Amino acid sequence: MPFNRLQPILIASLLPLLVFTWFSRDYIGQIDFWLLWLVAMTLVGLPLVFAEIGLAHRSGKSPLVGLPMLTREADVSTVWRGFGWLTIVLLLAVVGHLLASSGEIIHPLVSNIALPALLAIMALLVIGLSFIKHLAGWLAVGFAVAALVVNVVQGGLVAWQVTATSLTEWAGAVVLALVCVGAGTGLYWHARTHQMLTTNSTAAADDARESASRYVLPVWSFQLLAGALIAMTLSPNSAMAAVLNALAMLAGAAYLLHILTHQVSLRWQQQQFNFLALVVLAVLSLALAMVPTAWLNQLIIAISLVTAVWLAVFAGWQMKISHLRKSLNFSSEGLYNLWRIAVRIIVPLAVVLAMVGWVLGLAK
Repeated sequence: MPFNRLQPILIASLLPLLVFTWFSRDYIGQIDFWLLWLVAMTLVGLPLVFAEIGLAHRSGKSPLVGLPMLTREADVSTVWRGFGWLTIVLLLAVVGHLLASSGEIIHPLVSNIALPALLAIMALLVIGLSFIKHLAGWLAVGFAVAALVVNVVQGGLVAWQVTATSLTEWAGAVVLALVCVGAGTGLYWHARTHQMLTTNSTAAADDARESASRYVLPVWSFQLLAGALIAMTLSPNSAMAAVLNALAMLAGAAYLLHILTHQVSLRWQQQQFNFLALVVLAVLSLALAMVPTAWLNQLIIAISLVTAVWLAVFAGWQMKISHLRKSLNFSSEGLYNLWRIAVRIIVPLAVVLAMVGWVLGLAK
């Protein structure tokens, strides 16, 4: 039970510690970029996490299982159910990137082993670690924090500077406010429903009636804290920090693989399907790890931007007003209306601008 209660905090602290450097290494020490990130966290990340929790409270089930019920209630096309599978693909790409990135760090230390063989060995290790479930996530956080401490001790903090802003920087800031903190990935939706399903029926009903703010705001605060820690430090600049970071990525990949397996197994409601799903998802992740990390970066950016718009449009325009008002249970009608404006108008416009910036960055 304590692990279930802490799972959202684990997700909120784990993802920034592991994947921020994929998208922020070009912006280290740039005050203007991190200010844009704070704006994106507020205007994009926060409304989307509220949307996920609102849908979780309404359905009481994980995304793959809950979306069919939600689309029937809202009387909308079954196409909207694709959000669940899109988040599965996104998280598979993240797991593959974690494998590939850790392989790039470890391979020079064992250069007698071919990189594909090393990645296969690490994939087996990730499968094994996935059996310890949430503990793998906490292990990843421990390694990542240790790498951060070693990095600060040996390299110090970043030197801040102000640079010119651009749409490309906005695209990077939005990506950091999405996949790097889990907004729009379905992780918080799954974690919230898992909490509700592992409690007794009376407690689960009380959880569903609880204000979403009591769940979202602590998560958002941890996201900001983890992001600020990364913003103030350099990329790993020593062998020890790099190896600790690689171990953190492997443990984090195991934790995300556990979540993916659980979601897919729930979809078919077959407990004996767990191991088969685990192996298939691990093989798919390994295949993605063979792709160059620069390509994986672009794939993750593209999917995360699409899932953000998909979630915002579904929650803001397709779901019935009365359903989400009850599920979010804000303290006032004004706060609900503010969220509704954000998720219906501000989030899609902000993400579309980020898409334009991303395309312009690719063109350069």
